Amino acid sequence: MPASFSKAVVQEAEQQYRPDSQEPQGSVKQKGTRKKWLKFAIRAGVTLLLFTFLLKSVSWSTLFNTLMHVHRAPLMVGLAIGVVCLLFSVYGWRALLQAEHIKTDLARLINLYLVGIAFSHFLPTSMGGDVVKAYYIGRESGNTAGSASAVMLSRITGFIGMLTIALPTLFIWRAWFTQKLIIGFLLLSLLILVMIGGTILLSVLLPKASSRFLGRGWMNHPFVIMALEVGQTLSIAARRPRSLGIAILYAILFWISSFLNYYGYAMALKMQAPFHFYVIAVSLSSIIAFLPISINGFGVRESAMVYVFSTIHVPADTSLLLAFLMDIQVLFFGVIGGGIYLAMNDVTSMPSAGPGNATE
Repeated sequence: MPASFSKAVVQEAEQQYRPDSQEPQGSVKQKGTRKKWLKFAIRAGVTLLLFTFLLKSVSWSTLFNTLMHVHRAPLMVGLAIGVVCLLFSVYGWRALLQAEHIKTDLARLINLYLVGIAFSHFLPTSMGGDVVKAYYIGRESGNTAGSASAVMLSRITGFIGMLTIALPTLFIWRAWFTQKLIIGFLLLSLLILVMIGGTILLSVLLPKASSRFLGRGWMNHPFVIMALEVGQTLSIAARRPRSLGIAILYAILFWISSFLNYYGYAMALKMQAPFHFYVIAVSLSSIIAFLPISINGFGVRESAMVYVFSTIHVPADTSLLLAFLMDIQVLFFGVIGGGIYLAMNDVTSMPSAGPGNATE
């Protein structure tokens, strides 16, 4: 693998998370820091504007009345399914790590997964929870490249697992969805598929083009480095169909559990919508939240959820409350992850964070 995301994992972690680290010197570093703060400010502004719009568009009396009459049993079932979602995601991650010949205790992976959620939602760093997971596993195993590869692939297999369920659902029950919703879902999915395919193509063509026409300096550009890494990771994974298939299977189980997770909370709120509608609503809102336009997808995810359910005349108050319940669940897991992080023996090796857009 080229000099790279795996190397960037270590450098990012050491620079941003080590308490005794010194501030980077030089105008290039200062420009980079200002650029990060500018991106963070823009995303924070988008998040604030979206939440302001959402909260102004709902009836507070209806929202509180709905919240006061929540059914507790399906609420607890929803939370329990949320734990199952987490376990399936960790198992998929472990399968990809094993393909890289990295053996790690399952309990350790669960702890690091929760720590990653904490970093993504409470410490919005430039690389977020993914870099934390890759950093620790890479350091402990001595295989940073393999650890970073597993993290990237877990994202991609998760997307493939979601499409495996969502596309047949969209086709079979297409009468339930508006044409605008169907087109939007397909275009966004196609966009991400093109991005994945494009990185593979770049990883093949760019090194030759750089050496012949562009000059070697282009190879140090962050986008080029990431494109090469993702492309090479996918090309290597294609030669390991068994481990890739296992990870996709766990991704499918994760998404089924995720849809049931939302459905459980919806039953607690007495929402009237068939299960297959949640498949598309959750999938579409997750794709939209993936776009780097707000902090951790907050505001964007909730807006998408309200819009999708409005197409079947579910009140905005109820669908927004459903999104908030899911936010509370994620933040609850993040609080647990924060406690685990503080209790870790090597807590001093990863310090304060800088601004940016984190990923879970």
